[in-house]
Amino acid sequence: MKKYISKINPVLLVLLFSVLLLISAGCKGDDGNSITNPLVNGSVTISISTQQGQQGVVFIATPSAAVKISKLTVSLPAQQFNDVIQGDGTTVFNANQGAEINEYTGVVSGQQWTFQFEGNLVSNNQAFNVTSKYTIP
Repeated sequence: MKKYISKINPVLLVLLFSVLLLISAGCKGDDGNSITNPLVNGSVTISISTQQGQQGVVFIATPSAAVKISKLTVSLPAQQFNDVIQGDGTTVFNANQGAEINEYTGVVSGQQWTFQFEGNLVSNNQAFNVTSKYTIP
């Protein structure tokens, strides 16, 4: 066993470690605007990010494909907070373009927010139900 381990190329080990480090660092959300935990549903993911608003934090949703939203439920389970936002089901939210959801006050580091999107893909009118989670850095 020692002979096999001693024959592993050290450059390969450094490269593998670097890739793993980059992958894990990319999901931390340290700057408050990073994408964290988008969950896949068929052919669409919706990533969540934040930006500072006038009185609180504005959440931004970025779909991977053009979508029409019929309903969005924003929740902060730890505080039993739910905000149901009815979409019109006709407005198109373009792929890879962020759309502001709402501004919320009382948002603090460590909170774990959940976003449940219901709607249809623009390309083929396929219904989807995607849940994305975001932890405030």
